[in-house]
Amino acid sequence: MMYMELRQLKYFITVAEALHFGRAAEILHLSQPALSKQIQALEDNLEVQLFERTKQWVRLTNAGQKFLETAHRILHEVEAGIQVTKQVANGTMGRLRIGFTESTLLSLAPDIVRVYRSQYPQVELLLTSGGTEAQVEALRTHDIDLGFVYLPIREPSLATHLISEEVYIAALPDSHRLARQPEIALTALANEPLIFYPRSLAPVLYADFIKYCEQAGFTPNIVQEAELAQTRLGLAAAGVGITFVLSAIQNLSAKGVIYRSLVGDFPSLKLAFAWRQNETSPVVHECIRLLKTIKSAGGSP
Repeated sequence: MMYMELRQLKYFITVAEALHFGRAAEILHLSQPALSKQIQALEDNLEVQLFERTKQWVRLTNAGQKFLETAHRILHEVEAGIQVTKQVANGTMGRLRIGFTESTLLSLAPDIVRVYRSQYPQVELLLTSGGTEAQVEALRTHDIDLGFVYLPIREPSLATHLISEEVYIAALPDSHRLARQPEIALTALANEPLIFYPRSLAPVLYADFIKYCEQAGFTPNIVQEAELAQTRLGLAAAGVGITFVLSAIQNLSAKGVIYRSLVGDFPSLKLAFAWRQNETSPVVHECIRLLKTIKSAGGSP
């Protein structure tokens, strides 16, 4: 079996470019006999004469000229492979799959993608969207590497890092009588048709909403349920009722809808990013480090 050392290729290239064993030995910081021995070993291994030698000159054979091209290509590929390996190991190359909730996809994803790609241009970034439960399941089944979720979550295999607490605002038809008010008291919604999340999508949030309304003295009149904020906004614009969206997405264009702050106790959501506790990917840990750095610096992820 043919055996070849990378250092022999480097020695060969140096001699081939210098065409002088003495000068090549000086460049390589070797003795001339040691260099000659290595070149001879390479030729013996290849069973090919690479150099023609006399006491006056050294020149490449035709086979040696061809092998010089091969040696350059091999060393280039090895060096490139080493560089890629180092980049993968330190988290600057690879693939990262991030899951966003609907609101974070609209409010956070653009900034995250911009900052991340500027610092890690050689990482392939894949984005998906879904609710908190969907993100938790995708993390558990290794379909995503990092997900933005609303706390609390009940999955012991995941670690989380709190980002912020998001508040809800009311979204109502621009022709509604309450649209003339700069802010809306929760008690003012007692007799209004309301549009909210399905109970099955966010049971804790749904229960909290009912509780806060009852504490304000009324049972909410939920006339329609819709998972997506854009759907709820469309229903509100059509005059079906008043709905609620996170303040982070109030810049979402919705013709015929007015946003107003809510006065009184109302559910809020704690936003965090989550990852598998046993995660070993350097790419994932580099992203976690970046997100924590952005948060501690007071920026928006």
